[in-house]
Amino acid sequence: MNISVSGSGFVSIITLDRADARNALSLDMRVSLEAALLAFDADTTKRVAVLIGSGDKAFCAGADLTAPPAAGSGPAAQLDRSNRSLVRDLNLTKPVIAAINGMALGGGLELALLCDIRIAAKNATFALPEVKIGSMPGSGGTQRLSRIVGLGRAMHLALSGDRISAEEALQMGLVSQVVEPADLMATATQLAERIAENAPLSVQMTRKAIREGADLPLAQGLALERTLFTIIRDTQDRAEGRQAFREKRKPDFKGR
Repeated sequence: MNISVSGSGFVSIITLDRADARNALSLDMRVSLEAALLAFDADTTKRVAVLIGSGDKAFCAGADLTAPPAAGSGPAAQLDRSNRSLVRDLNLTKPVIAAINGMALGGGLELALLCDIRIAAKNATFALPEVKIGSMPGSGGTQRLSRIVGLGRAMHLALSGDRISAEEALQMGLVSQVVEPADLMATATQLAERIAENAPLSVQMTRKAIREGADLPLAQGLALERTLFTIIRDTQDRAEGRQAFREKRKPDFKGR
């Protein structure tokens, strides 16, 4: 299926496992990736996921342009005939960290843009090259990239198809951290573990406030934040957190 799932504790590791094809997304792989992400989101024992590509060359090179059209009437064939995007927002409730271990091109960059946090290895590169082959970004690249790096930078990247380095991506806010390739997985996993130590519902509501509030006028965003705060206010975890603070001990959060 070219998708592998591992991890320990509260953290799930989802790997695009097709290094020989630069982790390009075939139709079957897209179905398996969505299933893995939805399974993570539904798993009450997992709180944060790390998404990474196998090998040391690519996070994801985008769509598999070498694969023949799917035949028959199975899920892959139905997906191929649909008008849906290569990667799509699954409305997950838990955070996903993209550990970008090489090239993130086209749909691969769009997949990274769907994640909540992006950490890159120094050898990572980024591009939306679709205009170079007579196409255009069709999985959120024109919309999410501009919201993250600004209109001018998004125009530059999407219209030129230019590839940028990890350091350039850091400077424009596309990624939040750049590390040595050998340190990437440990850095992403350690961040996931720190997030997972926090109160799960607090993390989820904070994530929701940031993601949904980004597209709202300030007054509406503030109203959303206050609504979500009232949900958190009476949770058992908030009471536990305050009690643990008074007792100077580590809180035991249950997600309730």
